[in-house]
Amino acid sequence: MPQSTASSTPNAFVTQALKYERKISTATSQSQALEAAIDAAENYMKALKLASSPKEKQALDAKCKELLTKAEQIKDAKVWKPTRLDSKNVMPPLKEPKSTRKLTTREEIILLEGAKLNGFLFPPWTAAPNPKEFELGHGETKFVDKPDLALSSSQQNIFAGWKRPDELLASISPNNESSTATPTMVGSGVVDLVQDITTDCSVVASLCAAASRMERGHHQSTIYPYDDDNNVPKLSATGKYIFRFHFNGCYRKVVIDDRLPASKTSRSIHVVDRNNPNLLWPALVEKAYLKVRGGYDFPGSNSGTDLWVLSGWIPEQVFLHHEDVTSDELWKRLFKAFQYGDVLLTVGTGKLTEREERLLGLIGQHDYAVLDMTESNGRRRMLIKNPWAETNIHAQESAGMITDLQHETSSPRNQLTTGSFWMDCDKVFQNFENLYLNWNPGLFRFREDIHFSWDLSKPRGNPGCFAGNPQFAVSSEAGGPVWLLLSKHFRTLGESKSQDPMNNEPGFISIYVYKKDGQRVYLSDGALHRGPFVDSPNTLAKLEMPPRTTYTVVIAEQSVPSLNQNFTLSAFSRDPVTLSRAHDKFAHVAQIHGGWTPATAGGNVESPRYPSNPQFSLQLSEAADVSILLETSEPDLAVHIKLFWSDGKRISTVRKRDLIACSGDYRRGCAVAEANNLGKGSYTIVCSTFAPDQVGKFTLLVSSTSPCNVKALASEAAGRHTVISGIGVFAPGTDRILAPLRVPRLTRVKLIARCRDSRIGNRSVAASPMLMTVELGQGPYKKVLASSEGGDYSDAVSGIRVDDFDIRPEDEQRGGIWIVIERIGGPGGQVEEHVEVEALGEERVEIGEWTT
Repeated sequence: MPQSTASSTPNAFVTQALKYERKISTATSQSQALEAAIDAAENYMKALKLASSPKEKQALDAKCKELLTKAEQIKDAKVWKPTRLDSKNVMPPLKEPKSTRKLTTREEIILLEGAKLNGFLFPPWTAAPNPKEFELGHGETKFVDKPDLALSSSQQNIFAGWKRPDELLASISPNNESSTATPTMVGSGVVDLVQDITTDCSVVASLCAAASRMERGHHQSTIYPYDDDNNVPKLSATGKYIFRFHFNGCYRKVVIDDRLPASKTSRSIHVVDRNNPNLLWPALVEKAYLKVRGGYDFPGSNSGTDLWVLSGWIPEQVFLHHEDVTSDELWKRLFKAFQYGDVLLTVGTGKLTEREERLLGLIGQHDYAVLDMTESNGRRRMLIKNPWAETNIHAQESAGMITDLQHETSSPRNQLTTGSFWMDCDKVFQNFENLYLNWNPGLFRFREDIHFSWDLSKPRGNPGCFAGNPQFAVSSEAGGPVWLLLSKHFRTLGESKSQDPMNNEPGFISIYVYKKDGQRVYLSDGALHRGPFVDSPNTLAKLEMPPRTTYTVVIAEQSVPSLNQNFTLSAFSRDPVTLSRAHDKFAHVAQIHGGWTPATAGGNVESPRYPSNPQFSLQLSEAADVSILLETSEPDLAVHIKLFWSDGKRISTVRKRDLIACSGDYRRGCAVAEANNLGKGSYTIVCSTFAPDQVGKFTLLVSSTSPCNVKALASEAAGRHTVISGIGVFAPGTDRILAPLRVPRLTRVKLIARCRDSRIGNRSVAASPMLMTVELGQGPYKKVLASSEGGDYSDAVSGIRVDDFDIRPEDEQRGGIWIVIERIGGPGGQVEEHVEVEALGEERVEIGEWTT
């Protein structure tokens, strides 16, 4: 609006009064402070004479009395000390750190992709706009931003068109009376922002928290045009406003016009200040933010996210009901920072029943602003504001939340407005579910950003498997506090639903941190820091890093829509900090697919069928470090890996001396086994499920520091005829049984004997150690052709085996070929045992009846 028009309105005098108020806080002598207080009071008096509405007169009268009282206090003070408006701790603004890391071409593309959102373009911020951009030349028309923002159906029912601020104020006043007030960017008295028919409680709560900080003497320039001399936003003659918001990886330029959605009724579609109905900047900030988020039908988010966009301040979400959160520790962390203006606070409720809402005077799943914090006589309280225009004040009173603290503080900002109440810190922890903190990034001197994409449209790993997750290395030479902020970029509304119709929810994200020197990790186990999974677009990990340390940072997700998602990871520190991609020490990777079928699902090593599990040969041409990852398509399957020295052949019997590495306990979905400095040679990998007959597909990924070759080993029965004998019985007192083996022609055969039952009476007992031999003939001239386990007795649960041997039909003429099984008898010869033999022959063989 042209300055000549504003000069004869109360707003012009209010602007001057605020300017003198700020001079009180910066005065270096008692006389300067007294003069500034008197000038401020005089300007408020002039504004009072020109005020038209009773509410405006009341607010200005209060300011007059406040400044006159302040002038008397300064005049009568025997020892004068400089003051800081309403806070003792207003400090010069801290400089926000900037990332100096050179971006890759792909990162630059990600930032460009982030500029296109909801049909609008939000380019990265480069510099403050030229003031001439807001000057209206002769014959020029005011700026109009198209297309108009979307409204919800309830908003459309009362929508009366898009109107300029002067049109809105001319049409209706707070009391439904004609108003001559003009738009202003500077209010008088306490700012009292409320929402009405909009659903953006988190946005309005954020604006309330930010406005409260401004009232304590802290200002931040995010809206243009801006009056740098007086540190306040200015009215734009062109109706065009430019905002500096932080989202999608950087600060971005958001342009709007000053047309606001008018209402046919007394209810408002946009945010309003009940004490200053003609205060314009809150509604403009709201409109700019809702343009970014898709329109006035925005369903809401949380205040931490909103303030992160509006201010670029680091968001932190505290779960107040978490067992590790204590009110004493949290209060100490927040109180001084709040007084210094370095943290903004909002709180959110969880789900509440109607009865709980009545008893507590709170609204379920609703965000509130924290306007002040006080500590007096050991009592800690927070001044909380409900941003809803309609507030159940009687419910709050019955809940004991409203307390008059006027006698405890002289600050006018503590005067309670409708919907605001004081609450003890412990009650806040009890009644609210989340505390949202937004920290001044200027608390840190260094920052580094890295932007990346994660294509979640591709098949994802099982929960707890991080092989395909984005991973980074964070390094600090000096050590100390390092904060990691993960931000998921906004996408156009409806885009997720159109590309992933089965999932329209935002999903959950988290940060894991490991002591792995920046090397990639494969499993979620052993994390130094495991962040909560949150449905917000950002999450924070706060680390305390020792000097000369590099950690591995893993980005995790659950149920995020199956799209190509863009993210930004930011590191904040008081000393230099670097972010880079995590490095993989394994230069060579071999991948092979397999599965457990009814024939090959042999179960764990205690199962007799363990050797039937899928096995693979690993060949190394030179010594290497090796990592083996097994991941199944069935996330509920508990799986395991063992690596054996077996010259690349199938494992038939598990011996401890042959075991090189294993994946530890059985683990759902995935498992990893690692071996360092593994020598040149051939090895065998066995992949198993916990129980037999658990079927499913899997992927085996073998990574090594030197070239490797992995291939599946054929099952023992592959290419062979399988014959199962009848049951051979060791009656109590019997230690030897035998059965004839016949072949039609020259045949190579492998034999496997398994104990199927072992008992004393009705009681099961452990199987006896046994020995199986293949003998030509019987009696004193028999000849042993082959034996199991090198001639040693064995009680292996997988059975005893005789490896390949050849037999001929003519051997029958020489006394026959016999399968002989002997055992070391049980206690007192009371054990009865049942055995069977599986013969795997190149030709079909026949096993006769068992005899003793």
